[in-house]
Amino acid sequence: MKTRAIRAKLASGMLAAICSIVLLPSCEHKELCYHHPHTKIVKVAFDWRDAPNASPEGMCVYFYPQGGNDTKPRRYDFFGKTGGEIDIPVGKYRVLCYNNDTEALFVRGADSFYTHEGFTREGNIFESVYGSRATEAPRAENTQDERVVICPDMMWGCTALDVEITDEGVSYLCFPESEKNNWLGLPPITDEQIITLYPHELVCTYTYEMRNAKNLKYVTKMCGSLSSMAPSIFFATEALGEECVTLPFEATSDGVSKITGGFLTFGHNEKNTRHHKMVLYVWFSDGSKYYYTFDVTDQIHNAPDKRHVHIIVEAPEFPQPIANGNGLKPSVDDWIEVEEEIMM
Repeated sequence: MKTRAIRAKLASGMLAAICSIVLLPSCEHKELCYHHPHTKIVKVAFDWRDAPNASPEGMCVYFYPQGGNDTKPRRYDFFGKTGGEIDIPVGKYRVLCYNNDTEALFVRGADSFYTHEGFTREGNIFESVYGSRATEAPRAENTQDERVVICPDMMWGCTALDVEITDEGVSYLCFPESEKNNWLGLPPITDEQIITLYPHELVCTYTYEMRNAKNLKYVTKMCGSLSSMAPSIFFATEALGEECVTLPFEATSDGVSKITGGFLTFGHNEKNTRHHKMVLYVWFSDGSKYYYTFDVTDQIHNAPDKRHVHIIVEAPEFPQPIANGNGLKPSVDDWIEVEEEIMM
C-alpha cells in the first residue's frame, strides 16, 4: 500500500511539472503580444473620379508611421487600378500613392513623407533623332547652363493625412481634387477597415502646333526643346523642384504646313522667373541645319489650365535648298540660328 501511495504522489508531481512547462510559453507569448502592436486587415481602394481615363498597370502606396520608434515607411503594391487588402499595424500614418508602372521616373528621399521626390535622368536634346548616339545641340540664349533631362511618364497619385487605423475602424483625411473646395470638416471614423484614395494627374501635358509653315517638303528631320521647366515633384505636397532644366521633345510634320507635338512635364515652378524658350531644330535635304527660337513664356504662365497647356506659334518660312547654283549655300557643319517673334 505504501508503495502504491508513493507512486501516486510521484505521478501527481510529474503531471504538475509537465503542466507548468506547457503553460510557461503561453504566458510569455501573451507578454510579447502586449508589448507589440497588433495588425489589422485594411482594404485600400482607388476612386478614379478625378482621372476617369487613367490606365495604370499598377499602384504603390506608402504608409508613413506617426509617433513611436517605428518610422520606417511601409510600401504596398497593387496590380491594376482597383486596390486590395493589406495587413498593417494599428496606429497613425501619413499616406501617399502613385502609379508604379513608370519607366522614366526615378525616386529619392522615400524614407520621409515630405522628401519623397520623383525626378528623371539626364538626357540629350537630339535623343529622339539620334538615340544614344546624340551629339551636343546649340542652345537658346541664356539657357546654356540648364541641364537637359528627359520628360517624365504619365503619373497619377494623391495623399491622405491624419490616417488612424484602430480596432473599431479607419479614419483619414483624403478628398477628390475636384471637391477640396467643398470640404467642411474631418470625416467621421467608420466601422469599416477601408481607406479610399482619389488619384489625379500629377504631371502636365504640353501640346504645341506651329502653323503656316512653308517649304516643309525639304525638311528631312526635326526635334525640339523647352527651357526653364521644373526637374522634379515632391509627392506629399506636389511642390516642384526649383532648378531650371531643359526638356527635349519630338516634332512631327504633316509635310504641308503644320508641325505638331506633345510631351509630359512636371510643369513650371511659380518661383522661376526665367523665360521659357522653345527651340525647333531642323535638318534640310541640302545638308543645312537651322534652329528656330520662340519665347513662349506668356502662353505657359497664362494658360487657363496649368495641367494642360497648348502652345501656338506661327511657323517660320523655311529656306529652299540651293538649285542651279543660285543662292547662298550655308556650311553643313554649322547650325544657323533664327530667333522668331511670336505673332498670335
